[in-house]
Amino acid sequence: MRIKSTYLLIVAALTGMAALPVNASNNAMMDLLKVLRDKGTITAEDFHLLASAAKADQEINQEVQVSVEKITTAVSSAPKITTKGTIQIKSSDGKYSFRPLGRVMWDYLDTDENGSGNDDIRGTELRRVRLGFQGKVDAYGYKFEGEFVGGDSSVKDAWINYRTRFGSENNRLGLKLGQSHIQYGLNTKISSKYMTFIDRPLFADSSISPARESGAVLTLAEPNYKWMLSSGFTFGQLGEGDAGDDSTNRNEQGTTISLRTSVVPFMKDEQHMLQVGAGYLNLSGANKYSYSQRLVSHNDKAKHLSAEILSGDLNDTHAFTTDIFGIFGPLHTIAEYNKYTMNSKENDDVKIDSYAVEVGYFLTGESVKWSKGYTTGLIPKSKYGAWQVAARIETTEIDGDINGTDEVDKFTVGLNYYPTSNINLMLNYDKVTDLTINGSNVSFEPSGLKFRANAYW
Repeated sequence: MRIKSTYLLIVAALTGMAALPVNASNNAMMDLLKVLRDKGTITAEDFHLLASAAKADQEINQEVQVSVEKITTAVSSAPKITTKGTIQIKSSDGKYSFRPLGRVMWDYLDTDENGSGNDDIRGTELRRVRLGFQGKVDAYGYKFEGEFVGGDSSVKDAWINYRTRFGSENNRLGLKLGQSHIQYGLNTKISSKYMTFIDRPLFADSSISPARESGAVLTLAEPNYKWMLSSGFTFGQLGEGDAGDDSTNRNEQGTTISLRTSVVPFMKDEQHMLQVGAGYLNLSGANKYSYSQRLVSHNDKAKHLSAEILSGDLNDTHAFTTDIFGIFGPLHTIAEYNKYTMNSKENDDVKIDSYAVEVGYFLTGESVKWSKGYTTGLIPKSKYGAWQVAARIETTEIDGDINGTDEVDKFTVGLNYYPTSNINLMLNYDKVTDLTINGSNVSFEPSGLKFRANAYW
């Protein structure tokens, strides 16, 4: 009974010390064995046997602990790779990152010219294929994205930037150099990946609300982008003449100064908020300017909306835009007004007034996602995806053009399905409801049925 009691005591002691650190538990074990030996509970031979076993256990435990520490250190210092929505590689300290970019958009189109004299269009096309990458190195960021469609290629974004904190409120300050978005309109700046409709409003991403150009952009923003102020200074690109030809395209493109600001006067959270924005644009140094736009799709045979100031008659141009962007749970709205003026040296100035109002509603309860003043992707709540219905009305009017007034009223309705966070299917119907060309109201009202399959990462 004494032997059993002794070993039960030892087992109980070992069990109690298992939770202690390796060195502490081993020292406690040796102290216990010495007490048992001195009291004659165990023999000297048993003491040496148990002491040797405890020492061996200590060495093994120490080796295991060192191995665990090495593995833990290696894991904590390894790059972090995430695959949710997109593949991103980021260093453990967050100073370096890299992720591939891309989008594929396949469209079906069926238009009805309604007696305009132009051919209807029916068929499919690969509207956009873009590939690129984006990342940062400490305080510096970079992005490149090219578009490849129909055997042609073009550069969309290619820039580097520097970001830091500014002022006592720790605001965000950034300087971007390269080709990037002009700091002006909301609808133009929203990515085609996240648009509610297949096509933008008639004024957006056009010469009266331009998208990208080469130059510099300076941005100052509140840490959470509840207010933002940005300015751009962009130049016409160099020409492609011979080595001895110093001509440039600046006579065509001129120099553009742009300003944009936005403020969030109300934000309960990112699913219940209101943002107000405004922009200013000035173009100087160009010797002529023109605006032309198709009505239903970018494949239309005719550009019914058009205006220009002839070469040598252009003084400069300036534009103003204001917008409201609101999210109220599953409901969102975007309204933007754009006024563009071409100032003539000898003739009447040409004024182009445009506005567009869109409303969207998620039947499945999701919300449009707000990010840094613009929209971004969403995550469906259900494995069955997210469904959204939307409508937009818009008007563009051209006054003062030498060919007379042009005006168009149009509405668009849409149904969007998001099976995953990276894929959406879009169905739109566009209809012109009133059209004036060169001062005369015409009888035809073009329309179009459009479908898009959109994948992005």
